[in-house]
Amino acid sequence: MPLRSFSLPLLAALLLAGCTSAPAPAGKLAPAAAPTGPVPAGPAKVALPPASIRGSQESSTLLDNFTAFIIAVDGRAVTVGRKGWNQPVSLTAGQHRLAVEFNRGVFIARTELPLDAKSGAAYELRYASDAQVYGGHSYCEFWVVDLATGEKATAVKRIGLSNVKGG
Repeated sequence: MPLRSFSLPLLAALLLAGCTSAPAPAGKLAPAAAPTGPVPAGPAKVALPPASIRGSQESSTLLDNFTAFIIAVDGRAVTVGRKGWNQPVSLTAGQHRLAVEFNRGVFIARTELPLDAKSGAAYELRYASDAQVYGGHSYCEFWVVDLATGEKATAVKRIGLSNVKGG
C-alpha cells in the first residue's frame, strides 16, 4: 500500500497538469496610454545655401567702361549700384525678377529678367551692345549665365538704348 499512497497524488498531479485556464475573451481593449515625453519631430529642415549674382564690366581706354549690374531683386533695390557691379547679390533658391541696367557714358538701358535661381549657384549678368565709338548706339542685350556650367540661365532680352543727355 505504500506504493498506492504515493501513486494517487502522482496521478492527481498529472491529471491536473493538463488543465489550464482559458484566456479572457478579447472584447474591448483599453486604449494605449499617450506618450508622456515630447513626440519626435520629422526630419530637421536644412536651410539651402543661397545663390548669388553679380554684374559684369568691360574696361574701355576711350571714354567710359561698359557696365551691366543688378539694380533690384523682386522689386527691392540693390544698394551697391554701378560701382558695386562685381559685389555678389544673394538670392534664395526659386523664382526671381531681376531689374538690370547697362551703362556706357551717356547711354543706358534697363529691363527685367526672370531667373529661377538654384541653391548654391553663382550667376553673372552678361550683355552685348552696339554702344561703341562708331556703333549705332541702338540696343543692349541682357542675359544671365550660370558660372559653373557657362550655360545661359535666362533667355537673351534685347532693349533699346536711351541717351541720358537727350542728344
